[in-house]
Amino acid sequence: MIELTKTLELKLVEPNAHKRRKLRETREAYQNALKEAFGAGCVTQTEANDVVVNYDLSGYAKNALKKYVPQLTTTYSAGELHDNHPVRFTNEGLRLDHKPENAIEWYVKIPHHEDYHLWIPAQPNPEQRDWLEALNAGAATMGESRLFEREGTWYLHITATRDVEKHSEVSAEEPTPIGVDVGEASLVTVCHRDDHGSPTTPVLWADEGKTVRRLRKTYFTAKRRLQARGCERIAESFGDKVWNQIDDILHTVTREVVEYAESVENPVLVLEDLTYIRESMDYGGFMNRRLHGWGFAKIHAQIRYKAVEKGIPVETVNPRSTSKDCHACGEVGYRPRQATFKCTNDACWISEYQADVNGAINIADRYLSGESHSREHTDDDDSAEDGGRLTAPQDSQADAIKHETLGTYAS
Repeated sequence: MIELTKTLELKLVEPNAHKRRKLRETREAYQNALKEAFGAGCVTQTEANDVVVNYDLSGYAKNALKKYVPQLTTTYSAGELHDNHPVRFTNEGLRLDHKPENAIEWYVKIPHHEDYHLWIPAQPNPEQRDWLEALNAGAATMGESRLFEREGTWYLHITATRDVEKHSEVSAEEPTPIGVDVGEASLVTVCHRDDHGSPTTPVLWADEGKTVRRLRKTYFTAKRRLQARGCERIAESFGDKVWNQIDDILHTVTREVVEYAESVENPVLVLEDLTYIRESMDYGGFMNRRLHGWGFAKIHAQIRYKAVEKGIPVETVNPRSTSKDCHACGEVGYRPRQATFKCTNDACWISEYQADVNGAINIADRYLSGESHSREHTDDDDSAEDGGRLTAPQDSQADAIKHETLGTYAS
């Protein structure tokens, strides 16, 4: 068994005017407390507590704040505080209730302030129903939760951890490593070798890479212009829509990567170790900013948890020179263009090759060389690791089905 962590998505269904007002009061108090504690430069929970204790918030929100503010100032070295942070609650803050006899089956108790809570019906992501049932039954452990509003709709993200069957030991048959190359040109490229050792069935998500690059460029250009005009709220709303589109693309591509693996006999997905990617990024200021803002870690995390759910093992390798070495002869080559690899060995049968496919094969080969190792998440979130953020909100929400009958706890 291995421990798997996932972020569950719930859409709050039509809170009435009273509950909407209370939710906004909670958000306003939380963000004011966060701004004051951050502005005071609190680096310990004790210092943060001296600030947040004066706000009209539940103890669950205050305790989450006391933990989060020192992380912002010490771990993340945040130079400024962005607007509209979600309201965080510690793991004891929320309570779920399941009413299968109602049209809307799920209800969540959200802390407002001390001794006052709001019961609100919620629609989960249908693909995560088994996780939610495990959480409600005590078969999974609840972690921190986050409450936020987007375009007039309220959402909850709940971190859940559960034990799943471990399938990382491959069978007695020879495993088939599938190299997974993540980049800017082709968002993801996968390839493996056939029984004769020849690269076979490469798949490139190049169009998706173009779309994501266009969306990111559009977002940052529009944001600068809107901010220059003082239209901060419009910029934030526009940004939410753009990042939702990017998030949808990442989920689609990573699902298709796992489906590709399912079509291969005895597959092992092989990713590059993000620790080394982080350490090796030194391409000058402009490129460093672009690559550090790219969603390497988020893509890796989504592939990892989707593969585990399908029983497909995932391994990582040191990415050193995987984009520079020729997969046929091992000679160091170069990339005259982003998508082209050229081998400098005159005796090699490869003169020019698709660069991302070459990298994917090298990643798969490195697994066979024995340089692989498992890397399991030890934190409480499956979002991007340090250095792999999209530099904007990364959480996605399912477009939940709308029901008319609210049932118990509705008001």
